Amino acid sequence: MESKADKFLISNTLSSVPYLLTGCAVLIELRNEISVAGRIESADGQMNISLTDVVLIDRDGLQYSFDNYHVRNQSIRYIDIPESIDMPETLRDWVAEGGLNKLKPKMEKKKRTFKQKRAEERHKEILAEMGQKKLDKEKAAMLTNI
Repeated sequence: MESKADKFLISNTLSSVPYLLTGCAVLIELRNEISVAGRIESADGQMNISLTDVVLIDRDGLQYSFDNYHVRNQSIRYIDIPESIDMPETLRDWVAEGGLNKLKPKMEKKKRTFKQKRAEERHKEILAEMGQKKLDKEKAAMLTNI
């Protein structure tokens, strides 16, 4: 079971990629020039990955078989996603199914204080001012280009 922090990281970072590839065979290139090929059994929010039916290929090309292998997040250089998986489409489908909402912790609705309301109003004002300044700059740039 994932913790709230893991759920947050999976839903808001690229840690969702190995999470969505659970059950798929992948090749993971490690920072120490070792490759690990296997099926992802589980992945957490920090991008630590557990693999099964693993073949480890060292720098010299020698291969070693393992039933299980755990890859720490800091040692991953990249994950080679199989060509049969369209990752952008997989991510879109996951989001459309409510994947992000499933992982978000449920927040209790609390009554906002006066300070919170005032801060929110000020934030909206600042965003509106920034948007107006951006429009003014774009107009000025268009006028100078004419």
